Amino acid sequence: MTAQTVRDIAAEAFADAIDILSIIETLEAGNTPAAVAVVNAARTDAVAQCVYRALWSRLVVIVTRAYADARPGDRHAQYAFDLLRDPAVRSEVEKMGNPATLAEAIALWAKCRGDHRRQSIDTFRHKQIAHWGSLKNPAPIINDIFAVSRATAATLERLAQGTGVVTLSLDSQLMGYRDKADRFWK
Repeated sequence: MTAQTVRDIAAEAFADAIDILSIIETLEAGNTPAAVAVVNAARTDAVAQCVYRALWSRLVVIVTRAYADARPGDRHAQYAFDLLRDPAVRSEVEKMGNPATLAEAIALWAKCRGDHRRQSIDTFRHKQIAHWGSLKNPAPIINDIFAVSRATAATLERLAQGTGVVTLSLDSQLMGYRDKADRFWK
């Protein structure tokens, strides 16, 4: 049952990875000179800002929850990686998946968890998105949020592939998405 829990979480994490990269594509498409000009010409900047803030909030929530300490009933990535520390669970998952890819996912997860930029993103989530409070340090830099988010998505992809629940790539799931995001902003 525990190995199946890891596999279930990995499948859900793959969906999160798709969301992460889709949100980034949408945000980037909305930040082009052409998109800004269309929004300004239509005088819909207040609406665009509302959409923009909602996308940023969703991105930060998805990424930060993946790393949250696991509690009973949780189903986020950190819980799956915690379960994989048990040799019996890992062995069972490896039988159903790809041991090398699973090992890669575990190594990538450790690297992502150690990324110093995560702390400012986590604090931003706590003080500006989930709760309201003063930040003691500057808000995270957009490029740092994107970098941590992309690394998280790549790791979740490898987890899903390593557990055997997904054989697809994130790239295959996002083909044509940027064109759709561009059309949205026009």
